Amino acid sequence: MPYNTKGMSQMDYVIGVDCGGTNTTAIAYRLTGEPLKTTVTGPANLMVDDLRALNNIRNALQKLLASIDGTCQAITIGIAGLRAYQFVDRFRQQLNLPVENIQLMNDAQLALIAKLHGQAGLVTIAGTGSIVIGTDGQQQFSAGGWGHLLGDEGSGYHLSRMAVQQVTEEADDRQPTAFGQALLAHLGLKSVFELIDHFYQWDKGHVAKLAPFVLAQAAAGDPTATKIVQVATTGLATKIVQARHKGKWADDDPVKVAVAGSVLEKNTYYREQLQQALTATGLPFTYLPITPTISNAMAAVYAYQN
Repeated sequence: MPYNTKGMSQMDYVIGVDCGGTNTTAIAYRLTGEPLKTTVTGPANLMVDDLRALNNIRNALQKLLASIDGTCQAITIGIAGLRAYQFVDRFRQQLNLPVENIQLMNDAQLALIAKLHGQAGLVTIAGTGSIVIGTDGQQQFSAGGWGHLLGDEGSGYHLSRMAVQQVTEEADDRQPTAFGQALLAHLGLKSVFELIDHFYQWDKGHVAKLAPFVLAQAAAGDPTATKIVQVATTGLATKIVQARHKGKWADDDPVKVAVAGSVLEKNTYYREQLQQALTATGLPFTYLPITPTISNAMAAVYAYQN
């Protein structure tokens, strides 16, 4: 809904912060929704490294606040790992920012606000990690989002980890495939041992960067990569169905699905494969338009308006 800006300075603004396993994007918006300035820093996941998350979020916000001549009315931060984090109040205090209205929420909740704008439906997020969050208009619920060690089906990390596992299986079976050889060449490595040495030194965001390679190989018809994608999309479709069952929808209700996260938003092939996996479930879904140019940080505007 439009916000009544009567009596407000033209430079009153809000800030939305979208935090994830790869980077933190902070965007300042006018109260009417026009973006003013963007700052990007490093990853922020409270369950991986809360001090690193604190520093990256605080640095991004301090830069924005110092560079805009106006009054920040509110800050909305969507941060990965928040729902399992036990020190939320302390974290908010440690941000040490000159803004009273600071709202912390899980990054999936931020996407829910940004993508559905109050509508009932599901938001499927697949970036470095993955989660499905939804609302039927009365309650919020989710499926997945348990992190890269326990789940994150269909995420960039999941795709990448399976690709590396494929190379290790080939080494054990002594049956190299074109995919395995192409992956090593893509990374400039000569052996599976070099690959494993790198893999265990990379953080999960770096591992997830292999996902575009896997998807490109699958889209080109490589059978090994295609199987990896099928496993990933089947797992993610299962999470979507699990989230759907938590809502008050009948089996014949066409539930709205929006997507977020770089893996889904930037790859048409992957979205199509996911939709095929959902079609196989026999349940009807309606797919909302892709809006990759609109950051989930836009939720700060909607949250302030309401």
